[in-house]
Amino acid sequence: MSAPPQKPATAAPAPPDRDEDLRFPFWRRNRVALALCTFAQAISFGISYPFLPLVLKEMGVAEHPETWVGYLVGAYFTLSFVLTPVWGVVADHFGRKTMVLRTGFGMAAVYLLLPLAPSVGWFIPLFLLMGTTNGLVAAAQALAATTSPPRRMGRVLSLVQSGSLLGGMLGPVLGAALAHFLPHYRYMYWCSAAASGASGLIALVLARERFEAPSARFELHLVQDFRHIVRLPDIAVLFGAFVVYTLTLNGGVPVVSVYTMDLLHRAGAAAAELPFWLGTVSIALPVGSALAAQAWGRLMDRFGPEAVLTVGLLAGAVTLIPMVLVTTPVQLAGARLLLGMSAIGIGPAGIAMVKARAPAGMDARVLAYLAACGMLGMGVGPFVAGQVGPLLGLRSYFALNAAALFALAVWWLRSRRATERRARLKPLSG
Repeated sequence: MSAPPQKPATAAPAPPDRDEDLRFPFWRRNRVALALCTFAQAISFGISYPFLPLVLKEMGVAEHPETWVGYLVGAYFTLSFVLTPVWGVVADHFGRKTMVLRTGFGMAAVYLLLPLAPSVGWFIPLFLLMGTTNGLVAAAQALAATTSPPRRMGRVLSLVQSGSLLGGMLGPVLGAALAHFLPHYRYMYWCSAAASGASGLIALVLARERFEAPSARFELHLVQDFRHIVRLPDIAVLFGAFVVYTLTLNGGVPVVSVYTMDLLHRAGAAAAELPFWLGTVSIALPVGSALAAQAWGRLMDRFGPEAVLTVGLLAGAVTLIPMVLVTTPVQLAGARLLLGMSAIGIGPAGIAMVKARAPAGMDARVLAYLAACGMLGMGVGPFVAGQVGPLLGLRSYFALNAAALFALAVWWLRSRRATERRARLKPLSG
């Protein structure tokens, strides 16, 4: 009696984790390396950036420091905004890691030159030169997004962002301590140079990328790329959300410093207290953000970035209201803490959704335009504050931020409904 025929053996499907490691071999390594990289860069930025009004005052700026800061920071980030899409095209042709190295080592070089400026006339062009090298956190997030599995992206991006937030907490503390010991505030830029150089070195040694250069030759088609990108679903509102997100969280740093100086002046505080309170208020937001970042990442992996963006926009608008009402630096620090906890999910959610909508081979370019929106927000914030501050007071600036976040939430919900409606009608029309 013959044996019954046997079915041909079939290979068992690879477990999800094994399949992810095959397709994205560097994601575990990169999430740690890039978190360390953004940590060092945020320390670099936090050591000196919140104290920019003091640097300008030291160089002779006596009246309306918010206007000086507004123009200077606005021009700095406008330059970054213009150049960021160019760096995106470079990244698509030469790799995302090259952009992390460009900004880490490039900013370190300019930081070394800033303390040598003998006057405001020399300081301003050197400060603007740094705008050509800006963008390490955005470049690190782009590298993390393109080397990580989609189902892990929320937690990976949140970890990379947490590195930036933790560095953002430590940087102002170090800056406040250095302000007491250094003979000039501008000498803090040398400490920023050391930390920025360390971030570039970390990326050089630890970060990895499996990059295949495109066969087409390198060409810049910025207008053509932009026209193609803005036609992607929901992309306009996502770009707008990123502008307001960075304007509110990061672009407000020098504005909050001037606001703190005003509150202390009204309270009759001693000048020696100024560095302490500038550092305390500066770290309040990244402390709140760091406490909540991983929770937002887990929520994004579970419920999707769309839900996280909706809640983040509305929560950010609500928690900005106390900043309009505060009367002491302690209250301002508490308000910033709440804002950081409520709005930090907006950034990773926007990056994940923009990455999902990017056409094949254009990941870095689309994310570069998103980063450019962030640069625009960081420049627009101080500029707007510099205009409305002398007329209406800085409280009005935070009220405008709250209104902008609420308007973005409404726009986002309407855009999602329109996209879903078109998706339902498309099969019927086909």
